[in-house]
Amino acid sequence: MFEGLKNMAGLAGIMKDMPRIKQKLEEVKGNLGRIEVSAETGGGAVKATVNCRMRVVSIHVDPAMMAGLVDATSAQDRALAEELIAGAVNAALEKAQERAGKEFQEAAQDLGLPLPPGGLAGMM
Repeated sequence: MFEGLKNMAGLAGIMKDMPRIKQKLEEVKGNLGRIEVSAETGGGAVKATVNCRMRVVSIHVDPAMMAGLVDATSAQDRALAEELIAGAVNAALEKAQERAGKEFQEAAQDLGLPLPPGGLAGMM
């Protein structure tokens, strides 16, 4: 019985702090657009940069490295190049998702909010 009352008091405290919580979450969301992470594939042949709002910022294809890896007239080589680009983008997006989770986790800790087991990773 007392455990239930304690949980209700905790919930009431969170509800009271809701404006501050919303403000902090909006601040974190705004910052995510400015945080960029990068990943490379093909030994640096392709580099993808994304922000933590899961948007591609840039893709850089090293012409010298790509020329050594890919013959533009070969369908198989073009498929390899496309695979390298997709791999770099996906790796960068994974990094961005991890970083965004850390940003939200830090915000939750700053606000004194309870976190689910395993942190926020399962919620993203």
